[in-house]
Amino acid sequence: MTGRRSSIAFFAAVLLTVGILAPAARAATTDAQEIQLGRRGAQEIESRFKVVTDPAVADRVSRIGAVVAAQSQRPNLPYSFKVVVEPQVNAVALPGGFVYLTTGLLGFVRSDHELAGVMAHEVSHAALGHGIEMMRRANRAAFITLMIAILTRDPALAQGATLFAGGLFAGYTRELEREADLAAIDYLVRTPYSPVGVLTLLERLYRMEQLSGQRDLGAFADHPKTIERIQYVEEALRARRITLNRRAPANYLVLTVRESLEGTVAFGEILVNDRSVVRVADVARIKEAADLLDRLFDADLEPFEVTARETQGGWAVFARGWPILRLGPREVPAGGGNAREFITAVSIRLKAVMDEDSRRRRMTG
Repeated sequence: MTGRRSSIAFFAAVLLTVGILAPAARAATTDAQEIQLGRRGAQEIESRFKVVTDPAVADRVSRIGAVVAAQSQRPNLPYSFKVVVEPQVNAVALPGGFVYLTTGLLGFVRSDHELAGVMAHEVSHAALGHGIEMMRRANRAAFITLMIAILTRDPALAQGATLFAGGLFAGYTRELEREADLAAIDYLVRTPYSPVGVLTLLERLYRMEQLSGQRDLGAFADHPKTIERIQYVEEALRARRITLNRRAPANYLVLTVRESLEGTVAFGEILVNDRSVVRVADVARIKEAADLLDRLFDADLEPFEVTARETQGGWAVFARGWPILRLGPREVPAGGGNAREFITAVSIRLKAVMDEDSRRRRMTG
């Protein structure tokens, strides 16, 4: 379901379901009852959205979701993580741990770190019982309809569901969204995924809002504004003394080392964003250069800080005053010219790929 018309057509059917769900939610006090409510809601969602069955996609979200859920307050809920075909960038969590992501979201995140940030946010909604709390406070409100509105970003559907709730969500979802954002950070610090991914994704969403002219991408006006979320997430990261290294979550300046053999000679090669920067017949030297360059990338190295200079016995590429790679006259690969020409060419390629990366980030966020 991708259109406004199909979403609205579904409204009446879902109200019927929620009419059954909401009274039970008010009395739900056990995990089993909560899981039952979530499972019935999941059936409704899956009856209206096509679930992605690609094993690679399913494995990715299940693997990341399991790692995150294990760090939640309720790791024993029967969490499930599925992707539905919907171009809007969003995700929702139902009571009991049923999490749905859209194909639009998977296309929007730049790394597993950002995806883990989204999933940690949704897991926290389930772990903290936010869905059940929403049902309780909304009385017979169309909770599942609200979830559909979030997935599709259908303003007409969201408005109808909010009015049906009697305005009880006003000032309430802001509190829960903040709690979920901060819980997500706490989950992620205990996983291989960077909690900075929560911040970088919000920053990109904010840029998307600015470019599109939308005031806020949330389905409800009472959600916290994206800029507000950025501010308190950054404050929380700093308070926890987490370095705001955006490089891995935002997936830029990706540095890799490739080894190869030519006959009996072992070559090492540094690639940045899959573009070759330098290749020489000294794997150990290449790995050492890559390690230093990687640390400098993390420290926000700028292209103008990369230079080629003559040194004692040869030439070297310097970055922020550090010699990245030094070669003597006899160490230049065949066809590379003299040491000066080779090192100068390396510095030019490195600066070019950094410039290109910087331009791309300015354009896409």
